[in-house]
Amino acid sequence: MALPVASSYEDEVRKKGYSIAFEAHTVFLTGSTGSLGGCLLYKLALQLPTRKIFVLVRRSSEQVVKKWMKTMPNHTQAILASKKIHFVIGDITKHDFGINPASLKQLREQVTLVIHTAAKISLDAEIIEALENNCFPSLELAKMASSFRRLKVFVQLSTAYANSFMPDGHIGERLYDISDADHEDEIASIQLSGGSPHTPRFSSSYTHSKHLMEHLMLKRFPTLPVLFIRPTIFAPALRHPYPTYGPHGSHPLNKFADLLISDRGGKQIWHAADGYETGANILDEVPVDFVANACLLHVAARTRGIVQIGSELYVQRTFDDFLEIVRTHVPPDLRDQLPTITFVQDKSIPQSFLAELVKVASRNWIFDCGRSYWLKEIGGPLSIQACEHDADRLNTARIRGVYMKNLKRMAKL
Repeated sequence: MALPVASSYEDEVRKKGYSIAFEAHTVFLTGSTGSLGGCLLYKLALQLPTRKIFVLVRRSSEQVVKKWMKTMPNHTQAILASKKIHFVIGDITKHDFGINPASLKQLREQVTLVIHTAAKISLDAEIIEALENNCFPSLELAKMASSFRRLKVFVQLSTAYANSFMPDGHIGERLYDISDADHEDEIASIQLSGGSPHTPRFSSSYTHSKHLMEHLMLKRFPTLPVLFIRPTIFAPALRHPYPTYGPHGSHPLNKFADLLISDRGGKQIWHAADGYETGANILDEVPVDFVANACLLHVAARTRGIVQIGSELYVQRTFDDFLEIVRTHVPPDLRDQLPTITFVQDKSIPQSFLAELVKVASRNWIFDCGRSYWLKEIGGPLSIQACEHDADRLNTARIRGVYMKNLKRMAKL
């Protein structure tokens, strides 16, 4: 069940702004080399008056800095120069994340805000592997954070598709159960047998693992001030750290566009969403910096429970719209070479490999983002205000970028 926003803090953010809320925050951040994690790092270091940012790194700070230099080449030096960054060596698959006692003591005594974005998004992984990467580490960190003396908010990245076993239609900012079975029993069964009869009903083992993580965290740690952030599909950044920001491979629809462009002259069969004859269903995508902004604004308001961040807060596009965007922004001589996509309502007809890869494109979930409507009133660097023109500008830049990379790759073959 979603917990209500603490209205007094929300009103304070409206009246006094959000910066004041971060002046006393010391942050523990995981997943800083990922799309959302990197964007959050940039904002926490350069756009907000945070005191200190403990950044979890697996092997060495040098490797992490190299990755930042690759994804944020014009901002990494400024992030380091902020003097806020303190690296913590650890491994999310180990007890206490393998953090040495001295560093763990610092976290326990200083951290007021935990943001856990580290994950491994592999859509074809076995369920046990998905749990080991995306469920068990979250529970381990929740256990650790329960001893953090000054903790105000624990942010856990989830996904709007954690309930992808649900039929098309409204998905609320709440927990859903796939069965009456106890989630602890399901975990034990998966560990014993290596599988679960429920996994095929989800869009992937990754989303199944996030579903179990949400339920188990709330059950095991009922007093933890947890905020679940459920984004839909990440789009490249609209504004920060810079337009189209995002590590390679972190934006599914960029990859989809790349594969579509590569399949020149092909024919593809796609299953239409229930009730549709074409791709007229919403293909829910939101810029990664909007997810970061929404996350941080909810932190300032000390929101707890479940928050969904999707295109309802941005600009909505259908699957048909996205296909037209690809066609519009590739060179004219290539448009006639793009594959022909045929939508069918008969699910017994095998669909193309690409359609199987992006199954959520043929579904029509409507993700309720009602707990974040008030965020659209907020201006400044954490604004989530955007118009059709902003979305068009981003889509033009991203598709042209995808095409140029595709062209360079083809030239090397």
